[in-house]
Amino acid sequence: MSKISRRTFLWLTGGSGIALATTPQRKVVNTLIPQVIPAEHTVPGEWTLFATTCRECPAGCGTHLWHRDGRVTKAEGNPSHPVNRGGLCARGQSSLQGLYDPDRVQGVIGRHGKEFRSSTWEEALSAIAGRLKAGGRVALLSSLQTGALAEVMQRFTAAFGSDRLLFYEPFSFEPLKTAHQQLFGLPLIPYYDIEKCDLVLSLAADFLETWISPVSFAAQFSAMHAYLEQQNVSGRAARPGRMVYVGPRLSMTAANADEFIQVPPGCERLVAAALLREIIEQGWSKNDLSSLKPAIEKLLSAGGSIPGISNRTVTQLARRFAEAGGAVALAGPTGSAGAPAVQTAGAAALLNYATGRIGRTVDFSRPHALSNAAVEADLQGFLDSLGPRDILFVHDTNPAYTRPASIPLLERVGTVVHLGTMLDETARMAEWVLPVDSPLESWGDYEPHRDMHGIMQPTMGRLYDTRSAGDILLDLARRAGRPLSRSPSGRRPASFESWLRQRWEGMRNELAPQVPAGTFFTDVLRNGGAWKTPPPAAAVAPKPSAVGLFAAETTSSTGANEEGTAELWLWPSLMLYDGRLANRGWLQEAPDPITSFVWGSWIDIHPGKAAALGLKAGDLVELATPAGTVRASVRISHEVTRHTAALAFGQGHQALGGTARDIGVNAFSLAPVAAMGTFGICRISRVGALSENAPVHTVPVREQFDRQILQWMPLSVVSGMKPGEGEELVLPLPEGYRADRDMYPKREYLKHRWAMVIDLQRCIGCGACAVACYAENNIPVIGREGVGKGVGNGREMAWLRVAPYRKPDSSLRYGWLPLLCQHCDAAPCEPVCPVFAAMHNEEGLNAQIYNRCIGTRYCSNNCPYKVRRFNWINIEWRPPLDLQLNPEVTVRSRGVMEKCTFCVQRIRRAEYRAKRENRKIRDGEIETACMQSCPTKVFAFGDLLDPQSRVSRLTRSDPRRYHVLEELNTKSAVTYLRKVDLEA
Repeated sequence: MSKISRRTFLWLTGGSGIALATTPQRKVVNTLIPQVIPAEHTVPGEWTLFATTCRECPAGCGTHLWHRDGRVTKAEGNPSHPVNRGGLCARGQSSLQGLYDPDRVQGVIGRHGKEFRSSTWEEALSAIAGRLKAGGRVALLSSLQTGALAEVMQRFTAAFGSDRLLFYEPFSFEPLKTAHQQLFGLPLIPYYDIEKCDLVLSLAADFLETWISPVSFAAQFSAMHAYLEQQNVSGRAARPGRMVYVGPRLSMTAANADEFIQVPPGCERLVAAALLREIIEQGWSKNDLSSLKPAIEKLLSAGGSIPGISNRTVTQLARRFAEAGGAVALAGPTGSAGAPAVQTAGAAALLNYATGRIGRTVDFSRPHALSNAAVEADLQGFLDSLGPRDILFVHDTNPAYTRPASIPLLERVGTVVHLGTMLDETARMAEWVLPVDSPLESWGDYEPHRDMHGIMQPTMGRLYDTRSAGDILLDLARRAGRPLSRSPSGRRPASFESWLRQRWEGMRNELAPQVPAGTFFTDVLRNGGAWKTPPPAAAVAPKPSAVGLFAAETTSSTGANEEGTAELWLWPSLMLYDGRLANRGWLQEAPDPITSFVWGSWIDIHPGKAAALGLKAGDLVELATPAGTVRASVRISHEVTRHTAALAFGQGHQALGGTARDIGVNAFSLAPVAAMGTFGICRISRVGALSENAPVHTVPVREQFDRQILQWMPLSVVSGMKPGEGEELVLPLPEGYRADRDMYPKREYLKHRWAMVIDLQRCIGCGACAVACYAENNIPVIGREGVGKGVGNGREMAWLRVAPYRKPDSSLRYGWLPLLCQHCDAAPCEPVCPVFAAMHNEEGLNAQIYNRCIGTRYCSNNCPYKVRRFNWINIEWRPPLDLQLNPEVTVRSRGVMEKCTFCVQRIRRAEYRAKRENRKIRDGEIETACMQSCPTKVFAFGDLLDPQSRVSRLTRSDPRRYHVLEELNTKSAVTYLRKVDLEA
């Protein structure tokens, strides 16, 4: 590790507690007592927060990074950021594993012949600058960038007489841009406001998972779909919003829908067109679209009957959509840009236009940054233009993996320079690999929506000999004799940080003219950015040429009915997205929300198709298209349509790192033009029985479906109940003691009795809480072999699991139940421990004393909730992953039992703070890691002894309240609120 110069940084004093960056360096602490005399403005052992912007996907959520003694240990959502409102998905949580990834490129690497060897910045930059001086033609391919770095890239390519700058995202949502261009002349991805809706119609758009900005949509969906506690005050509840999903596969989003209409791939456009025709014919349209009716009729006539939906359902859904107070149609799928996807997007846009939703729930005046991502034609033209005289800079993108067809085109480039953090498939093709700072080490900014500017600042010192991409390009331009500046007459920035500050100085008059120049940037760093009040929504209307949208020929899927063929359906992984995050153990070990699979790829096939092909669950199957072939194990399920084969993107790396390598298969190799092509027809055949590389299950729950673990309540029932009605719970308090029933003496609590409430109506199954728990509590990743050991269940260490439970009367409707230690008042684990390692503390927590534990596992055997975890091995944290460990949480060793602690370290931190300030702990002041991260606000935590606390009110009064396994009389401190069935 290179030596890091000693720099100081400011801690913001005052109420917010957010630190401000004044230098790009934060010193990494590697000693037990790093400073006898602390640096100015620092307090050893105290936490501070740095506000920055998440760049793990193009959504651009605001984050706070917990920093202590020179290192960051936890990422959390920024509550004041308008995108994510304090929530953060599992991918955002994993940014720390990206920072501390042991497989990161630690220094400059140069190619000599067929081998890589370590080099220096001076050698690499001199060699590259020499080629630039010699007239090498410049091309730059980058992941999506906005703001200062996009400016530098534009100036850099222009300085060398080139216009070949392309922002490439494997999932660019091209169908939306193409359809909106044809309809309205606007190649944009608008802002969708789900929160204002009474009805959301998803046409294979997995907006709770990977579609555009899932954390934002999850928060909005929770707000419109939740059953609020205040709704019972009047005795009759307002009806929660409704969601209808149309598509071929039961995704997590589809499983959250109140109605799932399962249709074959490509038929989403026909459903949307049928709804549009019905709205026009019935006179429910608020805008005249009669000129488009012949084209719609022609499309429906060519498509034939729509399997999976009746004419009656079409009429009912069309009426609901037209009459809803607020509604929106969202179009997918993510990853396809063929004619069916474009027509689906166009039909969805016309549904929104016809019913007057554009300007209300759809806003083109606030387009998403993905509107600037390259479309397929531009990308193909860019790649075709490359040749032996070119110098291609590839920044933070991996086309050799996401677009295998580009490999021959990249091989003919004269010089490839890779700017990234990992030695991925594209980096291995480069002549020079220049290691860049991770997003948590660098300056920058990002604009997810127009007039919504997020800032990026270093949250700690550089771990390795890396530089920011902006500084590299500025340095190369200077060395080549073409220094860059923001304006022809402006001063030339000495660094990328200076460039960024100059840009924000110029933005002050637009964003906050009333704020003094000296404090504006300080406020930006404190808040995590600056955002303006949204402008009035832009009015749009279809162009006369819009009729051509439905005239395009589409490929028929009838070939999928033939023996040995299937309609291919590819989908982005909830955890791994497009594969860029596959080297992160937290995400590999986070279960799929439907299947509970981890560490691998699988192919979903309908039982009817499997029977016709002679397939059994777990068989090794080969999928083949003209583009490529993959082999993976098969999962047989009704959750896909009969002639569909579904496979996730994200796995199958041959490089990137040891965690990702040779896990699963690369679904991009099946798409004719990577992720941007039509999925089309694939050939499917059985190769053998039981694939050795099959994904493994975490703890299965399917045999528990009929035990009423997750309970539902019809809206018609709960809406008529008043506060306090419903099930009478046995509370974990002295008032819950019954001498004739209880085996243990009454427990008295003098100060606090901590408890939790979990609202199952809000839980969408995303797993962000479970990954946040990993990060907060030093939970180890044990790998594929560890999870796969044992019979029926493995040795996973997750303290909190989000288990899927099927609705009793439906095979295609799920709910999720976050299950953690229940901190029971009559805990079965405590009396069986021979050494009192499991014990009850004075605040009601079921504590685990690690130093006492001798590993008998009696407590685990006696726990009916099965939430205790045993350390079978001593975990080795590969450096520098050990720097991420929370210093307030003990790292456990082999032979020790562990479990959820209700984040006792956070409880103690709040208690100490309240004591210093001579006050009581405020309700809501303590947020457990799962609670803080949750985008949909599933969790509530507080003191049961405080009758005014939210936890007390919900536990005592909400009609939906219940305890899991209440019949065992464990007196759980975790109360669940039943999921609400909106019925037909």
